[in-house]
Amino acid sequence: MRYFKDNMANAFGVDLSRFNTSADGRQKVDFIQLAAHQPRVRFIAMRAGISWGYQDPWFAYYFSEAARIGVFRLPYHVLHPAESARAQMDHFLRIVGEEALGQVRFVLDVELDHQQPIGRITDTLLSCLRILQARTGRLPIVYSRAGWVDAHLAVKDLPELDWWLAQYLWQRPYPLYTPEYPCPPLLPKGVRTWLIHQTANRAPAIGSPSYYMDYNRWHGDEAALRAYFGAANPSKVVICPLDGQVCPVLSPRETLQGGE
Repeated sequence: MRYFKDNMANAFGVDLSRFNTSADGRQKVDFIQLAAHQPRVRFIAMRAGISWGYQDPWFAYYFSEAARIGVFRLPYHVLHPAESARAQMDHFLRIVGEEALGQVRFVLDVELDHQQPIGRITDTLLSCLRILQARTGRLPIVYSRAGWVDAHLAVKDLPELDWWLAQYLWQRPYPLYTPEYPCPPLLPKGVRTWLIHQTANRAPAIGSPSYYMDYNRWHGDEAALRAYFGAANPSKVVICPLDGQVCPVLSPRETLQGGE
């Protein structure tokens, strides 16, 4: 099957949650397969938690494995608009860990209204934005979709944000895969541009026991992705043909120092 045909100029990524590992935990996501995939998986988002009390049981595994294969990491947290912003962000930061603050880009998943009015949803998001900006030094990325934002958020009251927006083609019935939606996504009213487009939620799973996987495209190529993370020379890895392990590609200087 030739799946990949659109968005090939945009850096490719996936996002993961507990649904990408088997219910009994015996079949985990295989990051060796993710590292070997073409097109290259350049960034991985992974769900950290929900609200103030739930932690995705596979976040720590995804987080460490994504670092091991040398891809950019985007931990995301699902907001409950009627709950305490402080409690939710404390929980989010506790899951990710203070030592990772400068290595990742945080994401707030905003797609639940829980029958709250626009003002309450906007205020909760604003409070979360301010807390993360104070703790990490920058505003987080916000994940949603245009129709939901138009119905439930007052964009005019929000700061300029980096948006991760979902827009898919009409879903094909199982067991068919649905192709990626060609970039760009539809923008919410008042939003001028996008950072990430979630192009498919019924795409072929890569190294996962789940049948489907979410695919994402960056607004730009790998150089644009590196620039956003402030990484001119991100770690490079190769797959060892003898044991299937992920190994870093060392520079000549690193190789010399390692042999001294």
